[in-house]
Amino acid sequence: MEKCICGGEAGVNSSRGFAFILYTLGFVLLWEWLLPLEQITQTSEVHYFIIFVVVSLCLNFFQAPWFVTWPVKGAFILYALFSIFAGGLGPFPWFVHFFNEIRANAILVLSRDWLDLTPLFRSLLFFLLLWQITYLLRYWLTIKRKIFVFYLMTIFYITLLDTFTEYKADRAIVRIVIIGFTLLGLLFFKRMLEKERMSGQYQLMLRWMVPLAAMVSFGVVIGYLSPKAAPVWPDPVPFMESKAENMRGTGVSKIGYGIDDSQLGGPFINDDRVVFTVTTPARQYWKIETKDLYTGKGWVTSNQRVAPTAIQYGDKNPIDLSPSNHPVREARFEFDIVYPHVVRPYGFLSIEKDEDKTGFLRYDLNLDKISPFTIDGNEARLNKYTIYYRPASYSMKELRGINDLPKEEDYSGLKKQYTQLPETLPERVHDLARELTDEYDSWYDKARAIEKHFQTGEFSYDQTRVAIPAKDEDYVDQFLFDTKRGYCDNFSTSMVVMLRSLDIPARWVKGYAPGKYKGSAGDDYRVYEVTNNEAHSWVEVLFPTMGWVPFEPTKGFNNPTTIINDEQTGSTSVSASNEESTESIESQPDEKGSEAEETNKDVIVKELKVAKFFYKYWGAIGLAIIVISLTAVGLLLSRDRWVPRYLIWKFKKRQEESAFAEAYETLLKRFDSFGLKRKPGQTLRSYAAYIDRHFDSEEMSQLTERYEKLVYGGGKASAEWEYSRELWENLIKKTRN
Repeated sequence: MEKCICGGEAGVNSSRGFAFILYTLGFVLLWEWLLPLEQITQTSEVHYFIIFVVVSLCLNFFQAPWFVTWPVKGAFILYALFSIFAGGLGPFPWFVHFFNEIRANAILVLSRDWLDLTPLFRSLLFFLLLWQITYLLRYWLTIKRKIFVFYLMTIFYITLLDTFTEYKADRAIVRIVIIGFTLLGLLFFKRMLEKERMSGQYQLMLRWMVPLAAMVSFGVVIGYLSPKAAPVWPDPVPFMESKAENMRGTGVSKIGYGIDDSQLGGPFINDDRVVFTVTTPARQYWKIETKDLYTGKGWVTSNQRVAPTAIQYGDKNPIDLSPSNHPVREARFEFDIVYPHVVRPYGFLSIEKDEDKTGFLRYDLNLDKISPFTIDGNEARLNKYTIYYRPASYSMKELRGINDLPKEEDYSGLKKQYTQLPETLPERVHDLARELTDEYDSWYDKARAIEKHFQTGEFSYDQTRVAIPAKDEDYVDQFLFDTKRGYCDNFSTSMVVMLRSLDIPARWVKGYAPGKYKGSAGDDYRVYEVTNNEAHSWVEVLFPTMGWVPFEPTKGFNNPTTIINDEQTGSTSVSASNEESTESIESQPDEKGSEAEETNKDVIVKELKVAKFFYKYWGAIGLAIIVISLTAVGLLLSRDRWVPRYLIWKFKKRQEESAFAEAYETLLKRFDSFGLKRKPGQTLRSYAAYIDRHFDSEEMSQLTERYEKLVYGGGKASAEWEYSRELWENLIKKTRN
């Protein structure tokens, strides 16, 4: 009988030719994963990945040891990355750049900023992924003799691409079916030959392969050419798009900043992508626009249009009426995601464009929004700009002295515009607002009372379990009395509507929360990073002599606006010294907000310490990570070589009574991990016979007989182990690759 040799490439390789066929078919199957990349992604150097797969499979085919495969694969990866990303740099400068990128991306990985990883680092990770896949492919083809899982994953992957991308997989599906069924048939027949230990396996395989390939090919051709009925199920893509459109129509929130607020409600999906980074002296809200018409479902802009005002770069245009004696400060913006609008702080004075000085801006009074345009009047998008502003501050005494608008005609129009409410608004919304504010006279105290109402335990901040109002249901009424659960849109809209029900002019504001503190920029300037998660909405109330004053009802958020407590001194003037020495009422968070802020500070401090330590010792840390990773991967990949040696060393000098039983159980586990699994209910003798057929020996049966004699006959374990150690070691050695 033909002897079966276990180890290396399949446990049993009667022919290099058969192994070559398996590797070739496996490569073609894996190739189908790489072919669509150039079409559906921005990857333009797919041939490097294909060559890497070929090299990896060739090394596996020739059973090259790890100390050969690792340097070869590593050198090819570095060569490919250099060829793709060098950009004219020499080898040494590029290697310096390469390690700097590894360091920078390691920081991003530690901070979980997956979306900001550089293309070079992503390509490196993809090469390492292919490295692991080729190893698994070898394991599936030549050791397990089973490829069904990988085949099923390939079909699923290709059909998803065909359904949801522009990739057309008609021919790919045909190729995959031919290759997959051929592989499944060959591996099944090979397992059967090994199990039955039939002679002349090579000739039998050849006789099996030809009709198998012909049968599969014939079936595929017939299926491809045959007339086909119309699909039973509709195309899912138009169905999903229509459903998504319907969801948008019923108020599902968008990720980050959007312009359509006509349908509010529904879950909010987090998005950690950075929108912009701003360097400024202090944290504050970043305003974009306002909305004035509440529909019962969301916000739109009314038809009370005023022609936009042109603004030139560098010209002083104090848009915000907010008295302050603060010195002029700067906010320097750098955008990762560019929009056709300007993000600005309160107290705006002027804007300077950091790029070319051409073009102009338009200020839309209806939206309180600034938008950039080219010199030809086309919409523009600014990557960088600097805004000069005077930080806003407000006198509490003056705020509390206001309980109505002046009787001038200009104010009557504003009051009508910003106290608008739909006729369908339930009366209980007005009743609740009146109940909360009856004891107060000034607009400011009424606004504060409503603001504080949302900080009670009745309401909770939630981004996922947020209801969408039904067709006949009001968005604010649902939140105030039914769900009491939501995010900024729910809180801010509800406060505006309640204020308007009291005849207090208020409007809904959109922009971004202050962002995450990222460090100092010198000269009292700080860097803040603002992501899509910071997209936010809040409230503004109109005070005739103070302008639009911001309020923050959303639970867990703190209003950075400065309110000067000047009632005790009797002074209504605003000064820098007063502002710095007097604590703002608005900045006083509730207990939960304070705890959240302290937690955030602790997290920031810890992150800064980690980042500082990493920057200081990045070389040693990086080298240690590389060494540990390579060692771990090496031990994992070569475990079939060193585990048997370790087990032999472990049991070599053991003489105690339990040594034989423990060694035998370890051998069973080793065979199981090697792929020679024991069937449920199978006796030890039957399993031993199966092992002996696989290795063409009688050692497992002899060892099992002695083990049963020990267990059932009550023999002396140490004596049996001394006598049986050589058999056990021979069997353990057979599991080495």
